[in-house]
Amino acid sequence: MNMSIYKILFSALIILNSNLSFSQKIKTTLNSRVDSTTSNKKNLYNAQWQGFDIGFMSTNKSAQWSNNVLQSTSLGINIFEYKIPLFKQYIGITTGFGFNIKTYTFDDDYSFLSSDSTIDLVKGYPSLNPSLIGVDFTIKSSTLNQGFFQIPLLLDFSTKKSQKKSISLAVGVVGGIRLFTNHRLQGKYSNGDKFNNVIRDNKYFHTNLLSLDGMVRLAYGPIGLFGTYSLNGLFKNDAVEKISPISIGLSFNVQKTGSKKKWKDKEDIDIIESSFSGLK
Repeated sequence: MNMSIYKILFSALIILNSNLSFSQKIKTTLNSRVDSTTSNKKNLYNAQWQGFDIGFMSTNKSAQWSNNVLQSTSLGINIFEYKIPLFKQYIGITTGFGFNIKTYTFDDDYSFLSSDSTIDLVKGYPSLNPSLIGVDFTIKSSTLNQGFFQIPLLLDFSTKKSQKKSISLAVGVVGGIRLFTNHRLQGKYSNGDKFNNVIRDNKYFHTNLLSLDGMVRLAYGPIGLFGTYSLNGLFKNDAVEKISPISIGLSFNVQKTGSKKKWKDKEDIDIIESSFSGLK
C-alpha cells in the first residue's frame, strides 16, 4: 500500500512539473508575440494615400479646349503607402505608389488632329479614317484617355495615430509616368449603325510623358476630399497652349495600422495565459 502511495505521489509530481514547464513555455512564446505585436503597431502610422480616389476634372480652359466636367473623371487606385514620422503621429512625410486613370470628355463634335509637332481639337472626324471621307455620321462622344503610374510626396498632418476619428491634412506633389494615351470616338452613321473607335497616335497626341500635380487631401476618418492641379500641363509646351487640368473629388482611405486585430490577438493571449495559471 505504501509503495502504491509513493508511486501515485511521484507520478503526480512529474505531471505537475511538466505542466509548469509547458505553462512557462507558452507564456514565454505568447509574451514574445505581444512584444512583436506592440513593436509592429508602434511603427505604423495612419497616412493619407492608400485607398481609392474618384473625382471630376476640368481642363481649366474656355472655348475650344473646354471639356464636359461631369463626364470627365479621375480614378485613383492607391495601392501602397508609408508614413515617415517627423513628430510622432502628428507630422510626417507620406509616400507610396498607385495608378491613376484620367478621362477627358470634349464636346460631341470635336476630335483630335495630331501632326508631327502639334495637336489640335477640331470639329468632325478629319482624315483619321479615310473610309469615312464623304460619309455622313454623327459623333456622340469624344474622349482623351490616359493612365499613369504615380508616386506621392506629401507632408502629412494627423490628430491621431489611428485613422478612426482622426482629422488629417496632406499637402504636396504627386509625380507620374504615362502608361497609355488614346482617343476614343463613339457615334453613328446616317443609316443608324454605331461605331466605337479607339485611336492611338505614335506621338501619344503630344501629351507629356511625365506628370507633376500639386495635391491637397483633407479627411475625417476614412472619408475625405482631394484636389489636384497640373504643374507641368497636359500637353508638351511646343505642341499647343499650356493646359493645366484641375480635379476635385472624394477619397476613401484604407486603415494602415490594423490596431483592432492586433489588440484582439492580445486579448486572446491574456485568456490563454490565464487558463494555464491554475497549473502553477
